[in-house]
Amino acid sequence: MTALHQDGLLEIAFKRASNDKTVLRRQAQRFPLRMTVPMYLDPADPSMAFLYVQNPTGAVIAGDQLTINVTAERGSRVHVTTQSATKLHAMAGGSGRQLTTLRVCQDAYLEHIPDILIPQAGSNFSQLLTVELEDGGCFVGAETIGPGRRLNDELFQYQQLDFETRVNLNGELLCVDRLKLNPSQRPLRRAGSFGIHQYLVTLLVAAPGRDLAALASMIDSVLGADPNSCGAAGQLPNGAGVMARILASDKEAADRARKSAWLAARQMLIGLPLPRERK
Repeated sequence: MTALHQDGLLEIAFKRASNDKTVLRRQAQRFPLRMTVPMYLDPADPSMAFLYVQNPTGAVIAGDQLTINVTAERGSRVHVTTQSATKLHAMAGGSGRQLTTLRVCQDAYLEHIPDILIPQAGSNFSQLLTVELEDGGCFVGAETIGPGRRLNDELFQYQQLDFETRVNLNGELLCVDRLKLNPSQRPLRRAGSFGIHQYLVTLLVAAPGRDLAALASMIDSVLGADPNSCGAAGQLPNGAGVMARILASDKEAADRARKSAWLAARQMLIGLPLPRERK
């Protein structure tokens, strides 16, 4: 029997309260997307709201259309993550799609650090991530893509992953990044692509008006220290921010590289260490 696809929706807005704490202002959700209540998990910044996005079906299947909209209103601080890894099931000629819009208003700070994406054999998934900034707003996001189900010997057997990221400032487009992985047509385990590595980490810092040269240098300096990973950071066009891409041989090395780059960005933007991940 064929599983029915879902048009999931999650819309959330946070505001800064009179006591400087970031609180939930508005919420709407439709299965299979849902969220936890905001939590306050960082002793270094007890005002920051932590939100865990959940998908109780356990995976993305063919036909799924998932829409996530998060707004960090003026002066608020928000951390968005997932409860666990996102699994992409085999899609037998179909595909799944996720549209994520993250709005960072004036002087707000938003982090989007989901857990690893695991594309199973035959999966086909596209994602459009739009970061909408106002003056003084800062965004840090990290995405980790795994090779598939290692224990099932499914390395790089997914059909296609197609990721597009857009950064806008006050409604004006600053830059577009496109990542398209199609291992059936262009094998990834070759020189000039993944080579001997299996995991890909992308870190995006959107922070117009900040010292981007110093930020890129700081992130770049922490990459390459681990023999099981390699990567580099550079400035984005039109003063949009900084992007780093990192290849790693295993999940542990990918996690270390992600945390090192994220820490460098966090320290420069808000002067804080990483929060403890509670999963």
